[in-house]
Amino acid sequence: MVRPSLRSRTKKRRHVRTPGGRLVLRVMDKKHDYPKCAVCGMPLQGIPRLTLKEERKGVKMPTRAFGGYLCHRCLKLGIKVSVRTRA
Repeated sequence: MVRPSLRSRTKKRRHVRTPGGRLVLRVMDKKHDYPKCAVCGMPLQGIPRLTLKEERKGVKMPTRAFGGYLCHRCLKLGIKVSVRTRA
């Protein structure tokens, strides 16, 4: 019997065959949703869905300005607005 916190139906379950030939139930971590743009809420490109453990481990974000925070459209619009206000 698994521990009580893993008995919840919100956990993802998978049957896995072990090298010894037994079929065991593994309780898997669910992946979080895609990261979203801070302005428009659109899912960000280039960042995969990850579990909490993988998120803490770190994932390489896009190297452009505001990569992993803004989508390309909102960034483009923001740059245009900032250039227009300076001129």
